[in-house]
Amino acid sequence: MNLNHLIETELKESGANFVHFVDITNLSGKENKNYPNAILFGISLSPNYLQHLMNTPDYVQMMIQNNSDFSDDEFYLTELQTDELADKIAQLLIDNGYKAYSHSEKNQKETGFLDKINLKTPLPHKTIARMAGIGWIGKNNLLVTPKFGCALCLGVVITNAPLKTILHHPIQSKCNNCNICVEVCDPKVLKGHVWNLNTPREDMLNVHKCTTCMKCLVFCPWTQNYINNENGK
Repeated sequence: MNLNHLIETELKESGANFVHFVDITNLSGKENKNYPNAILFGISLSPNYLQHLMNTPDYVQMMIQNNSDFSDDEFYLTELQTDELADKIAQLLIDNGYKAYSHSEKNQKETGFLDKINLKTPLPHKTIARMAGIGWIGKNNLLVTPKFGCALCLGVVITNAPLKTILHHPIQSKCNNCNICVEVCDPKVLKGHVWNLNTPREDMLNVHKCTTCMKCLVFCPWTQNYINNENGK
């Protein structure tokens, strides 16, 4: 079994909806830690969960007010799952004699790759996803994909393992004149700009005022398409 197939099988058997192998040699050393390849995988959120968020506009605020630890929240659990899988794949590669770095939140914090004050990292998951050709950066500053909308949790491992990568052309933004995410954002942190390679995050949103209500994720028309398609509408 070749290495690509081994990794893809391991991830898909663990719940990943897709796996991509991405050449990241064109990124700076600060971004890719001088590793040539990245493994990107994603797990989608369920339509039932998304529908619940739609039906409960103050979902996050209610959880906070009730002092919930979010331990039964699907988004939280799926984020944990992708992080655990990233750590697992990195260790698999290391056990096979390669170097690898997991982009799990825990590992990025422990190694200082995550700026905890400004809540940013030199290599966001969505950067790899865009390079993999699966989506674009929306006006909500989230990855938007034709199949799942924004309803994805992503995992990334970077490595020097000799993986077979496929060159993809990034998808251009399809947000056009749509401003639904901006309109549903209660704290008004989204600035309504169409992203491009030269757009700093600060021009997209005020991350420090974001309440993570997830309305911009759920009400994105592409997420709505995913919900309707999964529900057979």
